[in-house]
Amino acid sequence: MLVDEARRIAAAVGERLNTSGCQGATATVKTDEVSPKSVPAGAGRPTFISYFIRVDDGTRMADLTLGQAAGLVDDIEPGWNSDQLFEAIRAMEVPIEEKRSGE
Repeated sequence: MLVDEARRIAAAVGERLNTSGCQGATATVKTDEVSPKSVPAGAGRPTFISYFIRVDDGTRMADLTLGQAAGLVDDIEPGWNSDQLFEAIRAMEVPIEEKRSGE
């Protein structure tokens, strides 16, 4: 199942982050659920679920597709810090959200 793949990728990214200089950064599975507003009479209302990997270092976060996150696993170097991590994410043209204090 896709959820199992998402969990496996998040665990792999998290493991690489923990063995690099990015300690404190996390990788978690994030879901986005969408249901259509209208469905034909007699039909059930389907729910579409998209899975993402959220990378968060406490000050910044980014949501990567499963493919982007799987590619990031191979890119993370042992000596990387959080700035290098988010620079690699930015290079994939993934938006990075700055977190305000108190979030």
